[in-house]
Formats: sequence, C-alpha cells, structure tokens
Amino acid sequence: MENKAKVLIIEDEQFIRENMQELLEAKGYQVRTAINGKQGVLEAVDFRPSLIVCDVMMPKMDGFKVLEQIRKTSSIQNTPFIFLTAKVDKLDIRQGMELGADDYITKPFSTKELIGAIESRLKRQDKMSNQYAKVKHDLETSAFATYYYEFNTPLQAIINGANLLLGAGKSFSEKQVQDMHIAILKSALRLNHSLSNLMLFEEIKRAEVHPELSTMFSNGQTGGMWSQKIKNELQTIAREIYKRANDLDIQFNDVTDLGINFDYLLRMLVEVTSNAFKFSSAGQKVIITGNKIDDDYVFAITDSGNGFIINSTEEIQPFKQFGKKHFEQQGLGLGLYLVKQLVGFNRGDFTIQSNINEGTKVTVSLPILEVA
Repeated sequence: MENKAKVLIIEDEQFIRENMQELLEAKGYQVRTAINGKQGVLEAVDFRPSLIVCDVMMPKMDGFKVLEQIRKTSSIQNTPFIFLTAKVDKLDIRQGMELGADDYITKPFSTKELIGAIESRLKRQDKMSNQYAKVKHDLETSAFATYYYEFNTPLQAIINGANLLLGAGKSFSEKQVQDMHIAILKSALRLNHSLSNLMLFEEIKRAEVHPELSTMFSNGQTGGMWSQKIKNELQTIAREIYKRANDLDIQFNDVTDLGINFDYLLRMLVEVTSNAFKFSSAGQKVIITGNKIDDDYVFAITDSGNGFIINSTEEIQPFKQFGKKHFEQQGLGLGLYLVKQLVGFNRGDFTIQSNINEGTKVTVSLPILEVA
C-alpha cells in the first residue's frame, strides 16, 4: 500500500500502542512508537512526524510535558498533536489547548474515530502549509523584485555615469562633469542606504530569535550636542538630496540626554524625515519638533503631503510600502519597520497618523536617560 503521512504514537500501554500501530500501518501510514514521554520527544526530533498521537497519563513525562517540549523545539513545534485520554476533564482539555493541543480522543475509541481525527488534522495542516507556502512565495518574490530594483537602479546609474566620464569626459563642460559627479554620488549614497537597511534588518531578525542580542540595540545614550548634530544631518539631507532646504523646520526644546545610542536615534529620524520628503512636494513643510514630556522625550515629524492609509502600526511589516499603488516610491520598504523595531528595543512608543491628501504625523517617544 502506498505510504502516507508519518505518525508518532506515544503510549505506555503496550496493547493500545501496538493495536494503533497495526491499524495505522494497514491504512498506509508510516508509524513509529514510543513507550514513554521522554522517548517520545527524542523520537519526534528524529522522526519528524506529520502528526503525533500521545497519551496524557504516562510515567517519567506526562503528555502535557511532552507537548510543552514539542512546542519549544523549532524543528517540530508546528506538528499537529492529538491527546489520548481515559477521561474527559475540562481542566485537562483547557491545559492541553493552552499548550497547543489540536484535538482529544477519549479511550476507548473506535478505528473510525482514530482515523477520522488523524485525517482531519492532517488535511487542516496541509491546507495551512499550502497557505503558508503561498504567502512565503509571494513575499520572497516581492522581496527579490524589490531587492533587484533597489540595488540595480543606482548601480546602473553609477556604471553609466562612470562610463560616460571615461569615454567622453573631455567633450563635457566643467559644469556637466560636476553634475555627473553629483549624480554618481547620489546613486552611491542610495545604494549604501539600502544595503545598510538590509544589514540592520538581518541583525534585528537575529535579535528577535535570540533575545540576548537585543542589548546591542538598547545599550547606549545620545551624549552631548546630539540635537545640533541631528539638525545638521537633517538639514544636509533636505538641502543636498531633496533640494528643499526651505521646507524643513526643526525645533528641539528642553534638550536632554536620552537612553538610546546616538547612531540609532539619528537613523530613526533620518528614515522618518526622508519619508516625509518622499510623500510631500516642494513647498510643503516638513516640521520636526522635540519636547520633554514627563520621563520621555517626544519627537513629532509632520508633513502635509500625500498621506496614506494605515490603521495600526501592526501593519508596518518588512518590504511593505504604503501608498505604492498611488505614488511611485524608492526604497526597500524597510525604513518604518526598522524604526518601529528600534523604538521597541529602547522601551519607547511609536505612532503614525496619516490621511490621503492631508499628510502624515509620526510620533516617536523615547525614555530620558536615567541619572544614577
């Protein structure tokens, strides 16, 4: 008979264990068994079953502990899990469901009940896996296309500009050569910005998996003169990148040291300010303020540009660009996500209010440095 899914049976009663194995193998399933919870966890890691059927009451490690270990083990944590129990106790069922059990079968059970429960859970798992695979494929395809466009566009501008200067540079005026140098520099800066964001994204992903790494984002302080340094940087961006020096207004009040690394603070404000310029037009003001409110320092970045639809910061995800259907955009779609994560690592608060054709206001609240 054709092999089907792999099923692991964890059951200390030999008669029940062997009967279940015989029934499932007759239906074409690949079956492996374990006589107690500890052995069951080891078998699960080695066998990588499609589904686990496990008794609740067992020596050495009961079914609840088995399920807890399964859900903590990344390679098998999503495996469908069915409990076998000699009694139906609401507290037991609640405990199992809280740990992530998928179903309960009460002893004694019929062949139809056992096979029905297993097939039902496997069908549901297949459906979920297919949905996940589709989402993953769509995301990877979208991310790859974004990568290629965002890296290739400035790279080609650099290559073409350099080739023009090398091949026909003598025929250009001094002003034309200078303009070409500036264009190459802008493309290089855009490429560097995209690569830097991608590297930071990968570092944040690692910190989310290994929380002990999060201290690399949360340890530090702004130090003196941070407000003037940030003003200078943002004014340079407004003047050199967007040619909108007169559109930028910055006012930092009650300046004090903050409990965040200066480089990360600068990065957050650069990202949000750049977005404000991208989503607005020449002549529309970009206003940045900073004020001390209780134990926080609150930054507000406001523009009166295009705006976009957003209902919650939960919608801010990697490689997602808001308003892309209506406005052409540059970038990987990582900027706001990186800002949100950095604010979170530093015990801050991040909000966005935006309306189409009315503009956007981004608020970043960060804790003031505690003085020992």
